[in-house]
Amino acid sequence: MAKKVIKFYAEWCGPCKVYGPIFERVKQELQEGIEFVEVNVENDPENLSGEFKVRGIPLTVVLEDGEKIREKSGRLSEAELKELILN
Repeated sequence: MAKKVIKFYAEWCGPCKVYGPIFERVKQELQEGIEFVEVNVENDPENLSGEFKVRGIPLTVVLEDGEKIREKSGRLSEAELKELILN
């Protein structure tokens, strides 16, 4: 049951700047067994933002065994991000 968390963001995005440190803290806390990836939508050579149909940022997507199980747009609190990942 491999989990992966992808955060889509842009450098110019105000809410993304506020969300960055929150994402980093949760990443440090939950890094055991969970892969965390950050994708700048303006520099996305793998076109993940197209694959996941990103329409607004920040967007957090949770994958389990390669399949999207949840996503939530907007700036999340630490508690909201943990809930999204773990439940």
